[in-house]
Amino acid sequence: MIYFDNAATTYPKPGCVVDAVNGFIKHSGGNAGRGGHRLSMAAAEVVYECRKKTAGFFGINDPSRVCFTSGCTEALNTAIFGCIRRKDKVITSNIEHNSVRRPLIAAGAETLFFDAFSEKDTILSQIGDGIKKGASAVVCTCASNVFPLVLPYREIGALCREKGVLFIADGAQAAGIYDIDVIKDNVDVLCIPAHKGLYGITGCGALILSPSFDVSRIRPLLYGGSGINSFEASMPEDPPEKLEAGTLPSVSIAALSAGVDFVKKTGVSNIRKKEHEICSYILSMLSENDKITVYHKNAGSVLCFNVNGIPSERTGRLLDGYGICVRAGFHCAPDAHKYTGRDGAVRLGFSVFNTKEEAERFVEIIDMISRS
Repeated sequence: MIYFDNAATTYPKPGCVVDAVNGFIKHSGGNAGRGGHRLSMAAAEVVYECRKKTAGFFGINDPSRVCFTSGCTEALNTAIFGCIRRKDKVITSNIEHNSVRRPLIAAGAETLFFDAFSEKDTILSQIGDGIKKGASAVVCTCASNVFPLVLPYREIGALCREKGVLFIADGAQAAGIYDIDVIKDNVDVLCIPAHKGLYGITGCGALILSPSFDVSRIRPLLYGGSGINSFEASMPEDPPEKLEAGTLPSVSIAALSAGVDFVKKTGVSNIRKKEHEICSYILSMLSENDKITVYHKNAGSVLCFNVNGIPSERTGRLLDGYGICVRAGFHCAPDAHKYTGRDGAVRLGFSVFNTKEEAERFVEIIDMISRS
């Protein structure tokens, strides 16, 4: 099997992640923060260690500013519903995932768009124009889940900080692949998943709150038990408990902790280089085939294309028949797919475990499909 669906979730997982999952279940199976016995305390220690590692990985020193969720979608919903009020003007891009797009609509925000395909200066100018029109927040992805396109999130953060505008960043496709420092990049709230570029498993994500972010600005999305202040009618005022109602996904948190270790040991730049090399090779080969249309021809961690005359879903099924796993369709990003057409596109997503031999095999198969 050749697995090129890493933008959905990375596979395989590093051995240390598998060991962390098994080790937690065997030795730390209590409910973190829900008891004083040894298994509960062991689970709480695993959770705290992951907070500390994750905080440091994204450039902050305070573990309490890492608030765990069920995934990046819940993190984005918590950030958007927690900070955005009805009729607030919010700037976002024209390539956003539904995890940004739908919560903004549901929150009643008035959205102003910038063109993610523009040059950096144009993007910043468009954001500046939106701020002049009264926008109080920018909510956008750091990297597209459809195209090999990275937004200038550092410069966006600097502009937001200069103008006193909230910056909520979707790190779903960037965390673990591109360097993100919450403080240096002026991100107020960074939302991440565990199971993609950080090589954890599904069921866990996090909001990472900048030390300069005023936590009184954010309302909880979920209400319930927090393990502390049980007699209070409201959620605690301080993170992480303020944003963590109910039982934490401790097994997935243990996996994230090991995943962060793996990414740090391997090196973010080394992971990115490997993914871009695989992408560059495939891109060069596909570009020689006049029966294939490639969208946004840059080297990156994802690549989208179509075989001319074949719907993307059918191409995906044909590839699956040869043991090649890809993602076909609209990738939960309908605005981005205005640029690919009504049939969507076939997406390749790469990881550090992909090889040149896999890329060569893919090119051979897709060439045969395109000419059949």
